[in-house]
Amino acid sequence: MARLQSFRAQVDLAKSRLLGETRRQMLVQAAREAHAEASAINTRALGHPVESVTIVDGRRGAPVESVKAGGVVVHLFAVHQAAIEFTAETLSRLSPWDTGLYENSHLLLVNGEEVEWGVTVGVDDVATFVNLLPYARRLEQGWSDQAPDGVYEVASEIVRARFGNIVNVRFGYRHFVGREAGSYRPTEAGAKRAASYPMIELSPKGTRSRR
Repeated sequence: MARLQSFRAQVDLAKSRLLGETRRQMLVQAAREAHAEASAINTRALGHPVESVTIVDGRRGAPVESVKAGGVVVHLFAVHQAAIEFTAETLSRLSPWDTGLYENSHLLLVNGEEVEWGVTVGVDDVATFVNLLPYARRLEQGWSDQAPDGVYEVASEIVRARFGNIVNVRFGYRHFVGREAGSYRPTEAGAKRAASYPMIELSPKGTRSRR
């Protein structure tokens, strides 16, 4: 896999000696080139285009042409898409295979809403994988000889080792309600432990790098 571009490709000419309109035009051109390069890198890495958002002088979605001389253009890319796809593959690979029921019961939620696997996420989206089968928690405790070390916790460690530099990867247990409506939310604190399910949550890292 090609190396993914950072979430934030920031372009500025702070060290340049250019002034005024000339400097601004140079910045606009540099920002366009940076976005094109990052888009190409991410498309090659994932096999499809990656959603992006541009922030110009702190204004989300503003046109690059509106940047001020000495301003800052930041391109945000949803590169956690790769981590989401890899997590889905890893969960499937680690799942017990005797009946296929468990493997086919993993759910993907984006911002709490159930979505189809393979969906394209946005730059700010939070993805959660969860399995709501009654024995999902027991599997994490070595209940199956086909998954003696569990599934979700092991998968989270594998994903973190590969994508931990660009994605927040969190494993835990959560009690979900609302499946009938296709929307899930955790219950209030204090829900019975036996009713919680293993989950992996993936979110883009918000660290901004400056150049």
